[in-house]
Amino acid sequence: MRYTGSMSAQDLHKIANQLRGDVLQMVHAAQAGHVAGPLSSADLFSILYFGGVVDPTQDKIVLSCGHYCPIQYAALARAGYFPVEELASFMQIGSRLPGHPERGSVAGIEVSAGPLGQGVSVATGMALGMKLSNLKFSNSQIKEPRVYCVLSDGELQEGQVWEAFNFAVRRQLDNLIFILDRNKIQIENYVSQLATYGEVVGRLEAFGLNVLETDGNNIDKLKVMIEKAKTMQSAPTMVVANTVGGKGVSFMENKPAWHDQVPTKDELEKALKELNV
Repeated sequence: MRYTGSMSAQDLHKIANQLRGDVLQMVHAAQAGHVAGPLSSADLFSILYFGGVVDPTQDKIVLSCGHYCPIQYAALARAGYFPVEELASFMQIGSRLPGHPERGSVAGIEVSAGPLGQGVSVATGMALGMKLSNLKFSNSQIKEPRVYCVLSDGELQEGQVWEAFNFAVRRQLDNLIFILDRNKIQIENYVSQLATYGEVVGRLEAFGLNVLETDGNNIDKLKVMIEKAKTMQSAPTMVVANTVGGKGVSFMENKPAWHDQVPTKDELEKALKELNV
């Protein structure tokens, strides 16, 4: 089930719900881990790994918000990078799937991500390295690889993120696509109750980023925006994906308590039934 461009939005939606089910089962088995962000970004990860927008032979997917790792592990397993059965080892002693991703633990994990913001800087460095490497080739027919960096809106409170944006714009890294999972919640409350960084789209534009905004839980719309981001030039592009924390499970949606709450056995069964997995 590796990357393919032939899947319909309906197929991708089914995969997204399968990934959501995987996340919930992993977190329940481990009795630890994060739920709201992985569920809100499941549609995005379905597109990145199964929607045909990424070239797996040369592009890189960077997860900056490391606590979202259950959704990336699920996507990698379902895409054939390692056995799906290994998801059951999430956060167990000796597992290759720790609670925050470690580069090289399994194929497809490009960055060790724990402290929020660092992945954005690493992705920026990777995109610059690709640009510099491309300068060695005079043949313009060679396709330039891209970096896709997923970050969270709570993560925007890190100053390092804005420094990286500034650098990426100054170096005109148009091979770098940021995708912001804007579910508007974080560990203690709604983002709006804990931070006042202003109207986020306007601020991103003020830093010089190309900015596209869409419904991040609508697969058709989100896929169109990511494809559009690939055509934009002269600066990195930020796709602001407005999502719902805990998406797909009615009693988890838009509730900060589910940022890192572990579902009970009954809650898990109810959630899986809602997801139809």
